[in-house]
Amino acid sequence: MQYYNDKSNESAVKVLFIFFQMFMLLVVYVFVYTSLIAVKMAIVQYNLTFMVYLPEIIALIGYPVVIFRTLKIFKTGKRLSAIAWMMAWASVIIVILYAHLSQLITA
Repeated sequence: MQYYNDKSNESAVKVLFIFFQMFMLLVVYVFVYTSLIAVKMAIVQYNLTFMVYLPEIIALIGYPVVIFRTLKIFKTGKRLSAIAWMMAWASVIIVILYAHLSQLITA
């Protein structure tokens, strides 16, 4: 007869959370990559400076920091809060990149 083991469930949930983090990182990086390509095209077309890459670079560096912080939140036992923060920051970064690109095209 097998007994209920909470340790194996915790480790499985942690592995699932790490896979979810990798998936969200991939989603955000796809948006960052397409933004980098669009900014490169805008630089060529409108003769802009390299400073228009700044929001993409910040997103490229900032989201792994968010991933690390949410992993720390997850380890303290606040699982739902960690998932919410990670998804919220991903959506904020995507919306900011979209707003940045829309400002470049109308310039």
